[in-house]
Amino acid sequence: MNLTHLRYFSVVASQQSITKAAELLFVSQSAVSKTIKQLESELNVKLFDRIGRTIKLNRAGKLFYSYVNDSLNLLDRGISSVSGGIQTSEQPISILFEVGSTLIPQIVNRIQENLPNIRLNIAQHVQMDTDLQQYDFIVTTRKIPKYFTAPIISEEIFVGWQSNYPNATVKASTLTNSQFIGLGKHNQLRKTIDDYFRKQQLSINFKYETDDPATVRGLIEAGVGVGFIPAVTWQTVGKSLHLAHLTPHTMRRTVYLCSPVHQLSNVQREISNELVEIFVSAQKKELKI
Repeated sequence: MNLTHLRYFSVVASQQSITKAAELLFVSQSAVSKTIKQLESELNVKLFDRIGRTIKLNRAGKLFYSYVNDSLNLLDRGISSVSGGIQTSEQPISILFEVGSTLIPQIVNRIQENLPNIRLNIAQHVQMDTDLQQYDFIVTTRKIPKYFTAPIISEEIFVGWQSNYPNATVKASTLTNSQFIGLGKHNQLRKTIDDYFRKQQLSINFKYETDDPATVRGLIEAGVGVGFIPAVTWQTVGKSLHLAHLTPHTMRRTVYLCSPVHQLSNVQREISNELVEIFVSAQKKELKI
């Protein structure tokens, strides 16, 4: 089976006629008929019902046509994107980072190196009622309704602090009297933490709260209190702390790449590929205990 077989089949299926298909393809009717027979022989299934001189897609043919048509359209888009050269965008690509802000410098450097003509608008701290439609991509741990959502990585969330602690695990129930440093209640990491302890019918004391992840990381490193350290997205700060797994259940979260655009432009597709590659690469260096 090759691309010619599939293109011939697609035209015959759309025209329901060997004669019309041959005219559109600028080949002989015998060439079209031979190609269709070769395709059916390779698949070991009839794709058309032949009634006299007419042909009609049968059930198997209709099913196969739906896949072939989608595949050819996608392939044509790919050929068009590379044959026309790499696009540039007059409008900047806007990305909202609800999580993963530590990777922003690496992301910007990577895009600047590989896609130097692309302009970026990066947001981190937004109001709850912000219109998310303004962003091309949102890096988050929540699934946004009606948005295209793709999981990028999954990461464990450790407990981290400066003091010496002999064990690699800590029971969640023993943390209720600890003084925690954390983000505000509307932050995605904070929601993951709150959900974890709520399911275990426990509450913890956030003595210090801020809306800035960098401030949280700095205070934990300074030994002000205890914090929660995502293994991938906070790996730089975690290397300087004592870390422990939560028990009896580990705390985990999934990071998603979301977009209101369901059919990405070539530029958006390239940006999404870069984002995914950076997060996947970061996961290979995740914190270990």
